[in-house]
Amino acid sequence: MLDVLDCLVIGYNEGDFTTSIDTARSKGADSPEFRVLQKNYVELDGQQLTYLDLINRLLDEKSPRADGARHHYNVSEVPNLAAVYLAANMRSRGFRCEFVSLWNAERDAVVELLETKTVRCVAITTTFYLTPFPVIDIVRQIKLASPGTIIVVGGPLVMNLQDEAMGDDLDDSLRYIGADVYVAESQGERTLADLLSALRHNLPLDQVPNVYLDRAGAFRLTTRKPENNSLDAWAIDWSLVTDRPLGPTLQTRTARSCAFKCAFCNYPTRAGALTLASMDTVERELTQMAKLGVTDVVFVDDTFNVPPGRFKTLISMMIEKHFEFRWYSYFRCSNVRDESIFDLIKESGCAGVFLGVESGDDAVLKNMDKAARRDQYIWSIKNLNERGIITFASFIAGFPGETDGTIENTIDFINTAQPRFYRIEPWWYNHQSPIRARSADFRLEGGGYAWKHASMDIHQAGDAVDRVFSQVRGSTWMPMQNFDFWSLPYLMGKGMTSDTILDFCKISQRLLASENRESRRDQTSRYRRELLDLMEDVRMLPSKYRT
Repeated sequence: MLDVLDCLVIGYNEGDFTTSIDTARSKGADSPEFRVLQKNYVELDGQQLTYLDLINRLLDEKSPRADGARHHYNVSEVPNLAAVYLAANMRSRGFRCEFVSLWNAERDAVVELLETKTVRCVAITTTFYLTPFPVIDIVRQIKLASPGTIIVVGGPLVMNLQDEAMGDDLDDSLRYIGADVYVAESQGERTLADLLSALRHNLPLDQVPNVYLDRAGAFRLTTRKPENNSLDAWAIDWSLVTDRPLGPTLQTRTARSCAFKCAFCNYPTRAGALTLASMDTVERELTQMAKLGVTDVVFVDDTFNVPPGRFKTLISMMIEKHFEFRWYSYFRCSNVRDESIFDLIKESGCAGVFLGVESGDDAVLKNMDKAARRDQYIWSIKNLNERGIITFASFIAGFPGETDGTIENTIDFINTAQPRFYRIEPWWYNHQSPIRARSADFRLEGGGYAWKHASMDIHQAGDAVDRVFSQVRGSTWMPMQNFDFWSLPYLMGKGMTSDTILDFCKISQRLLASENRESRRDQTSRYRRELLDLMEDVRMLPSKYRT
């Protein structure tokens, strides 16, 4: 008799990058989508490579594997937090549950599992998807491998579809994805547990709240029962997921939602009030991670150093416990007033922070409803840099109120503040974000990457990104596709030093910048040699993925 598994949780499907480029290029060489992607890859030997693809290619050439397999380092080797979170919590509630982090690399293992076990339910998380296509790919292949398995899709993608599509449009979208059940709840973990219980006991799924089901040829929502799950009651018990290697880098969270209400972001509205885990829960989870031998911990909280008093207690606890791992997080400069806090951050093991600066112009920051201003960001970055903490600053070009002058202020800001890494992208206009309520004030029209307002449009924002890229000195560009700030803890956990990563990004940036020059061939050859020389002494832990 085949084994019975209550649930298999699928983490992330990164898709095929070449297909993404071709799709973006089909919209035109001047399309915003293609211009954004252009700064996310380099060309080598006629191939378009993301930065991690480039690292794999260089290692294949410099340090070929003895077994003939190709190197396949991928940031998704870090266990997908949503998948781990759901799997651990379903196990703690008595369900048999497995998870996979990266669909692309683990697809064959999933098919084998479906052939050797009876899997009642496959749950697909959608934390990082802007479109349904990665989910459609998973759904179709699961249905081919196991037609009788119930497929559940939940997370931000479903919530966005619910917000943006109504009636027949929503029904068409859900039917196009092809799943059987859709969770319409911003948290959803309790709903998944209710679904698994109903499937285990052969109960009607209509009794489960917060789900869309196909009834009489149309998707209908069952009763609404908003979740407000305690982060203490639903914390990850890492001892429940140690039946598989987890690796040296793990992610966790100590809070849900965000205390701020930036005008370009609707996440706090959807996620609800800021909810915090108790210090006992945080300490217990970090202690479990330390016992697992983890070297790098990523806190994904949107407001990790908020409230300030709790943050100081948290890092003081980490110092007292003598944890030996490095840690990384988002960091809010508006909540730091005392320079001594930077010393505690360093002492507690902080290796890098993600700074959502967004603009170097105070007027634009005010339009964004950002709590910090230019001088405060400069002061914070200076203190972080002085303590050897890696700083990555993220920017938006084109938010309402943006002009050529404000872009010049952003360029001046980056060159003055000197974050170690930076990135700037054209603004994406989300109609669910608070700025829409002020659209008349800015003569704001359109949406997504098709917008314009009184002082700029999407194409001018693309030009502004190019200008920033060409005029920033001293701070190094970091792409977004398959290599971003969160690649740092992954690569450092594998054994690459921060200095090597920085040098790699500097050379890759020059390679990226040379792609439209007449001397590209000679420069590409030189930069390739520099990159190979850089990789000469790189020794990394093996990847669990193979090609």
